[in-house]
Amino acid sequence: MKSVHQNEQLRQALYSLYVSQFQVLKNFPTVFTRADATRMLTGMMGSRPWSWRVIGITDAALEIFASNEFKRQPGAIQRGHRADRSSTAKVLFYDRDLPFALEEFFAVFLERDQTVLMTKEENKHRPGGQFPAFSPIDPTEELFPCGTLVG
Repeated sequence: MKSVHQNEQLRQALYSLYVSQFQVLKNFPTVFTRADATRMLTGMMGSRPWSWRVIGITDAALEIFASNEFKRQPGAIQRGHRADRSSTAKVLFYDRDLPFALEEFFAVFLERDQTVLMTKEENKHRPGGQFPAFSPIDPTEELFPCGTLVG
């Protein structure tokens, strides 16, 4: 996670990709769909150790961890984004006429990229779009780095 906060070359490279994608989406609106924009954003900013930063865990997910001696239970727990990727792509690419400045881009993206560990059912069913209650986890501890696969 530190790399995206401290590595200026990485920040500039990712920002350059964002600006390029922004310009392509504006210049060729009939070529790429909003779903394409979301997939491109995920490809650019996902599957890195600092991606999908965990900021909390629900009680139900914690119970699953505890009942399995705090070992990963495949398929039982997921990272649920507080702001889904499609709405993040909308904010970054479609709700504005010009791209964000570098610092604004990272502030917006990293805020919207926060995730909470939750059960598969909690991640699927969010009545009225309500996000489940969770206990905070300090993201600077980097306890849950993202793997190399998206998802």
